Amino acid sequence: MKMSLKCRVQIGIEGLSEHEAGAVKTALEPDNVRMPEDMQVTVTTNGKNNAQKCALVLEFIGQDSKGTHGIGHVVGTVDEVLEHIQVVLKVIRQC
Repeated sequence: MKMSLKCRVQIGIEGLSEHEAGAVKTALEPDNVRMPEDMQVTVTTNGKNNAQKCALVLEFIGQDSKGTHGIGHVVGTVDEVLEHIQVVLKVIRQC
């Protein structure tokens, strides 16, 4: 009997301005459209914290129900999304 594994990774990126958090969230939304059926990425922005900055929370969930999108696939997706965030922030901060 093959067991189904579920992997959940949550990443918080703190110290962003409202503009930066919103731009990153908007930039990542098209990536969510082409996600495999058994993988989910949720991007939310938290309100300002005490330092008047926002936090971006990314949650990645991978369900290895068919043996195709297991932990390795989630790790690859996390890596790709973090690279996208780095590019977006670099562009925003250069303007």
